[in-house]
Amino acid sequence: MKRISVKIITGLMVFLGVFMTGCGNPIAIGSEDAKGLDDTKKIGVQINDNVNGMFITMTDEKNPVLLFISGGPGVPEVWLNEAYSDVYPNKIADYFTVCYWDYYGEGLSYDSDIDPDEITVERLAYDAHAVAEYLKKEFNKEKIYLMGHSSGSNLGIYLAQTNSEDFYCYFGMGQVYLGKDSVRRYEEGYYFMKALFEQNGDNKALRKMNKLINISDDGEFSVKKPSTIGKDWEKILLIAGCGTTREMRSDVTDIFFKQMGCKCYTVKEKINFWRGKTLLGKTPYSDYSVDSDIPAVIPVCFLSGYYDYTTPITLSKELYEKLEAPEKSFYTFYNSAHSPLWEENELVLEAMSEHVRK
Repeated sequence: MKRISVKIITGLMVFLGVFMTGCGNPIAIGSEDAKGLDDTKKIGVQINDNVNGMFITMTDEKNPVLLFISGGPGVPEVWLNEAYSDVYPNKIADYFTVCYWDYYGEGLSYDSDIDPDEITVERLAYDAHAVAEYLKKEFNKEKIYLMGHSSGSNLGIYLAQTNSEDFYCYFGMGQVYLGKDSVRRYEEGYYFMKALFEQNGDNKALRKMNKLINISDDGEFSVKKPSTIGKDWEKILLIAGCGTTREMRSDVTDIFFKQMGCKCYTVKEKINFWRGKTLLGKTPYSDYSVDSDIPAVIPVCFLSGYYDYTTPITLSKELYEKLEAPEKSFYTFYNSAHSPLWEENELVLEAMSEHVRK
């Protein structure tokens, strides 16, 4: 969506505000109640010459503020709170005021004129700083908290390695780490899911998975078609209960149709939601890989599902061991796959609360 609708007078105020304060200064330009979501505002903010959309959920203004960066890349996640409110009730707003930020190019912040080459981890980090400045000022906080999920954890850990000014602590859920070998994601998942399929007697799924990989006589693992394995591998993850959640079995019915049925995005915004996903897949950011040799400058806390092989928990643990940080913690959630914040909400919130300044 290029711009969230506001009245003409609001637009005039925005123009004057930008003229007077400079384009880099974040300015709210529109706000409305988010349909389908309790205690949530849908907001447009002028950030670094572009409108960024965000959903802010608040139940108590005294709560600490959390900036949430979704995965994909280019797949905002606030709609999960609406579509799965009965199955996975998310009570995070009882603990934090949460800003679900649709960063440059995705969701509410999609624009057909955006050049994908503009979207780098450095650009998004620059924008994230501006968002944090806006949130600190809006809610009168010295610093805020940061959470990255899935591919959003690439930006999250980059911020944790470079920004101590805005954030108290970083929470990485489904933390991405591939090291220097992208094939390791498939290798780690293969052996875990092979054991599951054998235990469950699911020979059909095992045969499907074996068609995607090669194991040489000396045990060397490789992928048959690296350029096309993504969609086929996702199907295997869903069969094994190692995808977005333990229960989801189809990205079409459990993700696409569920998102399209939500009220928090308008019809046009829903279309832009998926256009943004396509856009982000063409960007330098989509190829960014975490550098474990760069120490974090703030405390880090990893939150991983035992069954998460979308971003393998084994590799998240490897990053945790390598990464230097002022403080670090690792939590495993044994009834979760890729989304423990929704799958085991209360346990995740208990863990996060241990790292909030009193």
